Amino acid sequence: MDNIFVRRMRENYRWFLMASLIYGMIFTFCLYKNMSGITFPVLTAVSLAFSVMYLRKAGIRFQKGTIRYFTGILLLGIATVMTDSGFLHFFNCVGILLLYMMSMAHQFYKDKEWGFAEYIKNFFIMAGTWVISAGDIFCGSGKNKKKEVDNSVESGRVLWIKRRGFRSVLIGILAAVLLLIVVLPLLMASDQIFSHIFNRFFNLINPMSFLEKIDIGNIMGLVFTFLFGSVFIYAFFAGIFRMNLAGKAERKNKGADPVAGITFAGIMAAVYLIYSGIQILFLFLRLDTGLPEGITYSQYAHQGFWQLIAVSLINFTAVLICQMVFGENRILKVLLTVVSACTCIMIVSAAYRMILYVSEYYLTFLRVLVLWFLMVLMFIFFGVIYSIYRKNFGLFRYITAVVSVCYILFAFGRPDTFIAEYNISHAEDASELDVFYLTYLSKDTAPLLAEIDRDEIRDQDVMDSLDIYFKNIEGEKRLSFREWNYSRAEAEKAAAKWLGQKE
Repeated sequence: MDNIFVRRMRENYRWFLMASLIYGMIFTFCLYKNMSGITFPVLTAVSLAFSVMYLRKAGIRFQKGTIRYFTGILLLGIATVMTDSGFLHFFNCVGILLLYMMSMAHQFYKDKEWGFAEYIKNFFIMAGTWVISAGDIFCGSGKNKKKEVDNSVESGRVLWIKRRGFRSVLIGILAAVLLLIVVLPLLMASDQIFSHIFNRFFNLINPMSFLEKIDIGNIMGLVFTFLFGSVFIYAFFAGIFRMNLAGKAERKNKGADPVAGITFAGIMAAVYLIYSGIQILFLFLRLDTGLPEGITYSQYAHQGFWQLIAVSLINFTAVLICQMVFGENRILKVLLTVVSACTCIMIVSAAYRMILYVSEYYLTFLRVLVLWFLMVLMFIFFGVIYSIYRKNFGLFRYITAVVSVCYILFAFGRPDTFIAEYNISHAEDASELDVFYLTYLSKDTAPLLAEIDRDEIRDQDVMDSLDIYFKNIEGEKRLSFREWNYSRAEAEKAAAKWLGQKE
């Protein structure tokens, strides 16, 4: 049986349909061939405004706690127009989508009662319901079915009359066309003026010549974008109105016998304590002696770095499973705390190895991303340790907050700019820079590359690479108002500055 929200959506089908079509038009204007322009943050704000309108139309009160999710969405929208990085553009969209789903979960359901596993499960259900509701926008309201049945006889009679008249018209058109196939060539052969006029008229209405003037690709793209935007928002609310997840907290039970968990955690804790002791004694306390003999920075950084990240993620999963499966036990809590604390030491070890590598081989985007991830993972484990002693702690919401805040700072920090600044400042000579890599990154690096003194570049290949890079930027199409992007606008200024110095 349909719930009250589904019934309200069907009763107000025309309103929801028109609102979705209007949203589709705005969606098309903002995003068609323009995923990172000034209209992107405009669309995020419009999307949130439409969402509030949909909720009010369904009779749902706006929750104050939803504002924090909306704030994160708006900040990610602004961060998108501030950078030219495709990586950030993609993950900004992913972040916006996840925060939007969390905001609606908070609006409709008692998400504070959800545990970590239930959040993950309900998110998959929400996404699945969203997808299968894509066709609802074309189904109508079903509101006047009874009235349609009562009037079926009368409407059938009228329809039959219309069909009969339409069939007669078609028969007449077909007969005329068949006759004209024979008559027209005869008339055209009998009079040159008539033939000339008819040929000009035929060329004018020729569908092929008309289609050649139309950009079919653009029309199809606009139509698809419009339909996607309209269906996107309508299907989301049709799906979430249909769901029934409210009040479903995780089951409170005594859990399994903790002896198995204590045995497992005890063995793992013993191994990790030995490993962590080695890290403290032979890595952290030997900062003055450097690396072991016979091992280069590259070998040392790669030797065990990715393995440590893998072990950290495994430990995170193992601790969560132990908390969910086994019952309350002080010894188990202590052992899980030891495992988590040792994992933090492993994270620090992995970060230190990467820092050693960066000090020798400079920064790349992947190295910055890894260091950021390790920092986030460390904060997450702080929450995991706290959740061991506080059963009602909202670990999933804590992780969402940590990842959201850290990612928003990461996005606004524009890592490509930081990479270029670090590499340029730590290079003894401009010719030693891997200029090709810096030009391979987004246009965020252009203003910093333009600051390099041409007189300090002794390598002609470096000079040629920079000249080609800035010429390509100058040769690109000028940004329209809709496509304006801060990073690309600054890159155009940098190109003008660099090429002006050359002249």
